[in-house]
Amino acid sequence: MNNELVSKSFLTRLKGVYQAKYGIEMDEWSAMVLYEISENFEENNKVAESTIKEIEKASNLIKGQIEPIHFHRQGDAFWHGIGRSFPLALAIFFTGLLFYYLMRNTTDYQDKKAFIEKHPNFELFDIIMKKGIFQEYKGVHYLILTPTDNRDSLVVGREFIYDKDQNAAFIPLDKKE
Repeated sequence: MNNELVSKSFLTRLKGVYQAKYGIEMDEWSAMVLYEISENFEENNKVAESTIKEIEKASNLIKGQIEPIHFHRQGDAFWHGIGRSFPLALAIFFTGLLFYYLMRNTTDYQDKKAFIEKHPNFELFDIIMKKGIFQEYKGVHYLILTPTDNRDSLVVGREFIYDKDQNAAFIPLDKKE
């Protein structure tokens, strides 16, 4: 904004210009307000022009860095886009697959380790699971054992010895070697 004092003759000339243009007489306050508005408009106009020039410079700089590609057919543009994005998509897919595999195996390993630590005699269950015969009856799984009298050659997970005196079944869990 201009800090100079506005003379009375300048305001009179301004009132005369607007009276000649619009045919309406203006008072001094209106002339002063109109002068202030026009002065601010000129400053804003200068700022807008310099901003437009800066935007044009930046636009020209960006345009100089971009290389446009033109295709004759839509299929060419499609395959160009696939060719540019496919390697990255493939890398992301295989990274996700590897991450899933590692997380799944780590979780399975931790679950199995926790189960084995919770059950210290797990090897005995493993032997029974490998050598035993299982059957499902009415939604319940059963381990099928057959009675034997030969105490020296018992098959773990397949045979048991019934003792009538104690009314108990003895199921071998491992063999002495």
